[in-house]
Amino acid sequence: MRTAGRLGIGTSDVLLTAALLVVILFAVLVLPRHWIDGEPIDALGLALLVLSALPVLVRRRYPVVALLSCVLVEIVYHALGYAHEAGLPVAVVLIYTVSVGTSRVATLVVLGVTSLALLLTVGLKQDGPPGVEVISPLGWFVVAAVGGQAVRIHRAFLAESTERRVAEERLRIARDLHDVLAHHIVVINSHAGVAAHLLDERGDDPTLAPITRSLHTVADASSGVLAELRTTLDVLRGNETDADRQPAPGLDGLAGLASVTGEVGVAVDVDVRGTRRPLASAVEVTLYRITQEALTNVVRHARAQRARVVLEYGTDQVRLEVTDDGHGADGTGGGYGIVGMTERAHAVGGRLDTGNGPAGGFRVAVTVPTGMPTGAPTGAPAGGAR
Repeated sequence: MRTAGRLGIGTSDVLLTAALLVVILFAVLVLPRHWIDGEPIDALGLALLVLSALPVLVRRRYPVVALLSCVLVEIVYHALGYAHEAGLPVAVVLIYTVSVGTSRVATLVVLGVTSLALLLTVGLKQDGPPGVEVISPLGWFVVAAVGGQAVRIHRAFLAESTERRVAEERLRIARDLHDVLAHHIVVINSHAGVAAHLLDERGDDPTLAPITRSLHTVADASSGVLAELRTTLDVLRGNETDADRQPAPGLDGLAGLASVTGEVGVAVDVDVRGTRRPLASAVEVTLYRITQEALTNVVRHARAQRARVVLEYGTDQVRLEVTDDGHGADGTGGGYGIVGMTERAHAVGGRLDTGNGPAGGFRVAVTVPTGMPTGAPTGAPAGGAR
């Protein structure tokens, strides 16, 4: 099975090869002798026909190599004078495969080489001009090449149309985010900043200190959201560059999430267990965003006083658990928070478990393998409700 995986052999390839062999063997063994010209088929001829069909197994991974291998075997087959029609189906299938997967120029080159091999092998054995045993295969070769190019062009057109629709949709989303979400965040940031500044000027009243801290938290959080939103808009518009890209959040930011959550009234303890080590960027972003969403849900829904974040490094996996001392799930949540967290975990090969904790409150636990290759997708954006 490992060899089949490396060679790209699929079930469809095996079935197609078997079907071609059935057609070939039926033609040379069952059809009346006078229907097919050439020397009577013998063990050597059968072996050559089977060898010429075997490259079909690897046609998708190595189309040109498969065709050339078939041509080399069929040169020997035709040179020995066996029935020329029997080897035609395999060559037609392989020419079509090459044409679908390569450019017009490459198809013309391969078609020319195959046709030349046929002319030299079959045509030179004849006393007169090329007959139907040469003209007919050449016609089928041209049909296979033209058909493959037509399919390739059609697929390219469909892919281009899909990409264009995706680009248009991304631009529409970017415009909506900019015109609606960004505008409201700017308003929140401005008003929170002004209010905090006015209260700072009245520092003689200690009862205003908690309000001032909350306003500063709102202003700082909205500024961070604006920065991430600008990065998202650049990505959606295709304007993102390495210089403009904001640093990806990671597990180093868990303390910051705990601090922000504590400023809005929920104390958060962060407990890191095991030997801490660098993880793939996709894994770090996923765990950060799941923690962010889980703590957001604690603040919004749990009516909790405390929460706990446990990050445990294992040998080949990392486990993150967020619990709180709130009232737990009441079954009325209709948001997309858990859906988004689940999608993020699955995107990096992990598993998410949620539900009421054994001692009350709500529990979010995610386990992610640390063998995640760098650069894998990071799932859906954070946001939503429990």
